[in-house]
Amino acid sequence: MASDLASGLRFAAQPVVSVFVPGTPVVSPNFVFGGTTPAEVRTYSLEQDDPPGSFPCARVTEFDLVFDVLPADLGHYLEDCLKVACSASASVVWMAFEGSFHFDHILTEAIAPQVYGICAPGDDPVIVPDLETLKTPHWRSVVASYRSRL
Repeated sequence: MASDLASGLRFAAQPVVSVFVPGTPVVSPNFVFGGTTPAEVRTYSLEQDDPPGSFPCARVTEFDLVFDVLPADLGHYLEDCLKVACSASASVVWMAFEGSFHFDHILTEAIAPQVYGICAPGDDPVIVPDLETLKTPHWRSVVASYRSRL
């Protein structure tokens, strides 16, 4: 099906899962689970040029997990990634499509259709497996509820 999440993760030649963690994680998360290992993990420190506005953190760490082939059990793998990222930062963490990040739009209603996974300390991760759900008012409200917890 063309609207499934896996199709959205094939942004470039190789599939990429982007995990966003506010601040600098206490420890670098290990994204190896059940024998699934990304071909490469690229880490970027994204910093605001201006003083923090509505987003209270001046830095977000992005982990791009690059795969030759996406994991067979993609949903479970993404949940594990969110859990480990959340525990490494003790903050709300999220997954979003390549090119969607900007400090002015972190977890806003406008960017909600680009966010496909989210988690906060003490919560179970939420993964949206199909692209149509990302466009719904319900999903925008879910993302907004996590934004209020930043």
